[in-house]
Parts: sequence; structure tokens; C-alpha cells
Amino acid sequence: MKPPEMLYQERINQVETELVHARSLINYYKKAHEDFIMIASHDLQAPLRKLSTFVERLVYKFQEVKGDEVNNYVERIQSTLAGMRKMIDGLSVLTYTSEASPGFAKCSLDEILQQVLTDFASLFAEANTTIECTALPVIDGNAVELKSLFENIILNAVKFQHKDVGSKIQITTMPVSDAERNKFSFDAASSYHKIVVTDNGVGFDDQYSDKIFDPFIRLHGKSDFEGNGFGLALCKKIIEKHHGFIYAKSNKNSGSSFILFFPETHN
Repeated sequence: MKPPEMLYQERINQVETELVHARSLINYYKKAHEDFIMIASHDLQAPLRKLSTFVERLVYKFQEVKGDEVNNYVERIQSTLAGMRKMIDGLSVLTYTSEASPGFAKCSLDEILQQVLTDFASLFAEANTTIECTALPVIDGNAVELKSLFENIILNAVKFQHKDVGSKIQITTMPVSDAERNKFSFDAASSYHKIVVTDNGVGFDDQYSDKIFDPFIRLHGKSDFEGNGFGLALCKKIIEKHHGFIYAKSNKNSGSSFILFFPETHN
């Protein structure tokens, strides 16, 4: 009979082998899932383009005989096609973000945020949006993806503002507490930065705080707020690629806070 130490070691080796196999299966199915989405979103573009072309030809051919009711139907068809196209584009971007190599370098989040504020200055002015920000850190990251992250979070806050009330967005850096390190299982040897984005918008029921980062999830009707439900899902993908964490908290009609954690470096 084998000694207990040998049996114990054999069991450890078996479990390690099973874990390696399980990880391989997870990676295989994840890649297959992403490949399917990429192929499907590509193949769906062709019939959408054909539908758009047919609608344009109908509009051109019968432009002299169209009435208000026909015009209404045409506008609704075109709006639906545009929405489908945005949804497919969102799927493609989400899948690409999951697959693409990070390409990390030193990134000044201050500079990235200033680029976002400059790019959307006219939109912020039109929406009567004010943005206040404390100094942000320099981290290892992908500048293009980090810019997309801040764009989506800020534009999300602008979109879900109260009607006839200007949105106010505050972006602050805070220390990461020991409790947060333990809660999110952060590497004890790494330095982390916590960034909080708070707005005074319509908010949402806090019981859905995890769901809002899933694709296609919308907590408000399309008639009230436009969108395809991919912005926050993309944010989560970007944060995960940077080995960080994001969560949200909110009260309905009382604004929302998005809390982001980034490691300072990647070893």
C-alpha cells in the first residue's frame, strides 16, 4: 500500500491536470463563442445593406405618391435598420475588444480624459453638462481602449440625465482600502488606483447593478433613451483586460456612481 504522502501528492497532481484541462476547455469554448459572434455579425451586414438599398429605391420611386402614413412607415423601417446596424457593430467591437492583444504602455489618464473632453466639447455644451475632475494617475494600459472606456462612461452619464436639467459629472481618485483589496482579491504586491465617476442623472434600481454590464441589457425604454446596450459591457471588457474591476451603485432618480479599479503596473 502506498504511503499517505504519495497518495496525497498523486491526488494533487490529478487535480492540477484536471484544472489545466478545464482551463483549456473554457478557452476553447470562449474562442468558439467569440468566433461565432464575429462571423454572425459580419454575415448579417450583407442583408441589412440590401434592405437599406431596397428601402431607398422604394422611397425614390414613389416619392411623388407617398402620404404621411407611408412616410411614417418608411421612417420606422429606416430607424429599425439603423438600430440593427448599431447592434451588430456593437457586437463586433465587443468581440474585437475581447480578442485583441492589450499592447500596454504608460498612459496618463489625465491626458486621455482631456482628449475625451475635447472631442465631445460641443455635445457637453449642448447638453448643459459640467464635468469636474481631480488629478488622475498614470497606469500601464492601452490608450485607445482606456479612451473608449472613459468615453462610454461619460456619455452614458450624459445620456441618462433628467430632462431639462443639466448633468453634473464628477471624476475623483480615491485610495483603495484594505477591505476593497480583500473583497476583490487584488494582488497584495501590486499598487491599485480607484477612480469614481458620479453623476446626477436618472439612476437605476440598485438590484440591477451587476446586470447593467451585460450586453443587450437596457433598464430604460428606447422611447426615453436611445442606445443598444453595449457601452457598459465594453467598459467591463476593457477593465478586465487591464486586470482591474468595475462596479456600479445607484438609487433610482438620484444619480449613479461607477467605481473603477486599475493596477498601476503589469508585471
